Amino acid sequence: MKKTILLLLITCIFSSCLRPENNTWEETQYNPVLLQRSVFEKSIVLENPQTISKSGKIYIKGDLMFINDVNKGFHVYDYSDPKNPVRLQFIKAPGATDLAIIDDIIYINQAVDLVTITYNSATKKIDIKNRNKNVFPQKKSPNGFSGNTNENEIIIDWKAK
Repeated sequence: MKKTILLLLITCIFSSCLRPENNTWEETQYNPVLLQRSVFEKSIVLENPQTISKSGKIYIKGDLMFINDVNKGFHVYDYSDPKNPVRLQFIKAPGATDLAIIDDIIYINQAVDLVTITYNSATKKIDIKNRNKNVFPQKKSPNGFSGNTNENEIIIDWKAK
């Protein structure tokens, strides 16, 4: 028992010596992907259908299905035939991770902002109705660290080094 406690104590003491000061080795495993606020606010656009890179949440409203491509935007499908969904378009929204739909209004969590849009599948157009700035905190790295940003920079994603 004494050997076990001694071994545990020695392990704890020496393992703290192996980490660099301020635990910076963990922070440097990822680099933040940044956008200037002026670019970020103009970044929601409608594009042609794309393949999904990293799927996130799925939302179905009427005959439409929205699939989040984490930190990239939303794939829009015609879901009138659930056995055969058809790709319609991609709503590019850098930093977006979630959406909600009430009536015909789409609420997007785009990094730090809450953005309100409408989408018309017949005319293939989106209209940005409102942007509530800094509703959400800056994105943290996958290992939980905050990035250092300037006042007008938004973290839209994190990339491994």
